[in-house]
Parts: sequence; structure tokens; C-alpha cells
Amino acid sequence: MEELQVTEESLLRVIIEKESWEEIIYYIVNIEKIDPWNVDIAKLCDGFIKFLRRAKELDFRIPAKVVFIASILLRMKAEYLMMREEEKIEEKEEEIPEFFDVRPEMLKLAYPVRRIPRRQITLEELIIALKKAMDVEKKKKERRESLAQRLQRQIDFEEDIEKRIRMVLQKIEDLYFKKNKVEFRDIVDKWERSEIVKNFLPILHLEKNKEIRTEQLEFFKEIWIYLTKKQGS
Repeated sequence: MEELQVTEESLLRVIIEKESWEEIIYYIVNIEKIDPWNVDIAKLCDGFIKFLRRAKELDFRIPAKVVFIASILLRMKAEYLMMREEEKIEEKEEEIPEFFDVRPEMLKLAYPVRRIPRRQITLEELIIALKKAMDVEKKKKERRESLAQRLQRQIDFEEDIEKRIRMVLQKIEDLYFKKNKVEFRDIVDKWERSEIVKNFLPILHLEKNKEIRTEQLEFFKEIWIYLTKKQGS
């Protein structure tokens, strides 16, 4: 009995460490004697949950994608049982056990698998459907991460431009009180395209906020910068 327990623990460890939900399903199909040509979704789901509960008891970390598959199987089980009822009953969703550490709304949001066909479903068809669900979730995650990155870049840019605006204004003030007007060239440390743009954008912001005004007597000639009365006072 002890040898059997060690073997089970070793097998659980290998499967969990590989993070292979497919191997978990194959393992359950084998030990539960589920027909691969006519998968009993309810039995498979119960076996999957039992497997994860056992893994949790052994202090194994359960990968997020395995939890995701569990949430899909629970929804599929609920639908499968409803279809077996002769009369329509009010749908009751089965909750994910608390030990999964997953938000309850995940059960509703992360279920992109098509409805179970009324005919029997094979193990191969089920695996394909679950893989498609994983692909959809992966793309959703990538879009969320991409959006988060764009937002962070925007925040970083806004913080950076605000700092540069204050720095440019300080330069203008220091020069302005010496000679009452400032050439744009005076505030650019190095006359290179990147430095010109880096300093010109703050000038546009400052003028828009009426902290300065600019004057260019001829196109492509020098830009003169003046502090407004409000700023100069």
C-alpha cells in the first residue's frame, strides 16, 4: 500500500511539474476506465477535480492553465448533465473548489468552448476543443498584456514629458531674466534632431498653457521665446 502511494505521488509530481493538462486527462481516462470513444464528461470532470485535490494535499503548485481547464470541464459537466435531463431545469453552476485560488468569475468568462454536441464526444475531439479554448485564452491574455504595456508606456511618456516641460521652463526663465527674450537654440544643449524634438515638444505644451509665447519672423528662421506676463510676474 505504501509502495502504491509513493508511485502515485511520483506520478502526480511528474504530471504537475510538466504542467501538462492533457496528461492529466489521459491519466484519469485510464484509471477511471472512461471510454475514449464516448467520453463521460461528468466522470472525467470529477476525476480531474479529485486529481487536483490530491495534488493540493501533497503541496504541489497547480499551474494556472490546469486550473483553467478545470473551470472549462466544470462548465461542460453542468451542460452535459442538463442535456441528460428529460425536463428543462434551472441551470445551476457548480463552483470551483476554494483550494484552486481562482476568481469565481473566471468560470463564466473563460469558457470559449463550443456547446457539447448531443451525439457522443470522443477523447480526441475533447482534447482538440480544450486546446482551442486554451488558444483563445492565450490570445486574450496577450491582448490584455499588450494593452497594459501600451498604457504603461503612455504613463511613462506623460511623466517624462511633464518633467521635461518643467526643465525647459526653468531654462527659459534663467535665460529670460538675463536678456528678456530667449532663442530656441539657447535651450537646446546639442543641435541634433533628437535633442531639437526633445525640447520642442515642451515648448508647444508651454505655449498651449499660455506660460510662454513664441515668435518666428520668417519660416525656418530662429524661434524667439517670451515669458507671458503671468509667468514673468
